[in-house]
Amino acid sequence: MDSVVEAIMLIFCVFGTPAITFFPTFALAFLITPYAARLACWAGLVARVRPERLHREPKPYGGGIAIAISLGLWALASLLLMLAFADEYALREPGYWGAAQSLIATDLPWLPRLAAGSVLFFIVGLADDRRAFGAAAKMAIQFLAAGVCVVLFGLKATVWLRAPILPDAISILWIVAVVNAYNMLDHADGIAAAAGTAAFVALALEQLTFGDYALASAALTAAGALAGFLIYNFPPAKLFMGDAGSMPIGFLLAALTIQAQYYHEGSTPSRLVVLIPLALLAVPLFDMVCVVAARLWRRQNPMKGDATSHLAHRMLARGWSPRGIVAFAAGATAVTGAASASMYFLSGPALAAPWIVVAAVLAAMLLVRRPPHAQVARGSSQNQP
Repeated sequence: MDSVVEAIMLIFCVFGTPAITFFPTFALAFLITPYAARLACWAGLVARVRPERLHREPKPYGGGIAIAISLGLWALASLLLMLAFADEYALREPGYWGAAQSLIATDLPWLPRLAAGSVLFFIVGLADDRRAFGAAAKMAIQFLAAGVCVVLFGLKATVWLRAPILPDAISILWIVAVVNAYNMLDHADGIAAAAGTAAFVALALEQLTFGDYALASAALTAAGALAGFLIYNFPPAKLFMGDAGSMPIGFLLAALTIQAQYYHEGSTPSRLVVLIPLALLAVPLFDMVCVVAARLWRRQNPMKGDATSHLAHRMLARGWSPRGIVAFAAGATAVTGAASASMYFLSGPALAAPWIVVAAVLAAMLLVRRPPHAQVARGSSQNQP
């Protein structure tokens, strides 16, 4: 059975151990991103200069294309490796193919569904980069795509939710919330890629604690692609991620946190660990809440983009450097990720400690924000609401 597990992991970007799944997609994204930028320019996928954006000259998107191609190529390479060694596995393990199919169907059914959902959100994001949907239309399409992933693909939260409709509704709302939070976090050079990399790595380390190598490998594979793209998106950015990057990455974060197992009978002290995703993704979720609240306070449409409400915009106004903002976002996400991981081992009053740490990070985010009417210095920004 060990050889069967090894082969299935090859299919889904896991060749060897999870520790090395980061590097292939990192290298692919690093090599592909410059060509993806040229492709984006040729296809007209360019972020134009507009009042609600902070960049001073048009820049290509392309980052989402590079990330998608990197993940796709590594998946294909893994599949080819699996097929290349299939005969050897079959010789060593009678009934290999039957066992492999059974493992996919019973233990790892979420992996192909995860891939299908990522492709769906990539297509939606690419279309938005090309045509710039209105805020209401964009939200409606996201709900539709999330509904397809939950109802048709079966990516849903089921822990302790026995009502027939409630798990679907909560899962759809979670996917849309995380996709939008990550999409809105992508408002300045490097911030979304850095925070996303930190979140994926934290999620992978959490799942490795209890031996979920498939999910940990999927998270590290996505982290590698983001990190390879970050080299070009680091301030001053040469290209942007675009919705073709932020939407599928947000979906991957949402779907993997849905699929991850948090409570382990006999090993996990408290059932409150199911709240771990809220701590892990506290930075983008809190930024989204603050942005919406600031716009509502100013009696503005909360779905209409601006260049004053986001965390990075206000940090620029306070004199932070663009690179300092990236470091802050990555560091804050790493801290909340570490706090969320500690919840696996705490119970009772001690469980309050990691939440105090998360609250401290969110308080720090508030402290670096300026009042809503503050004038924001010009820097770089993208096409986010």
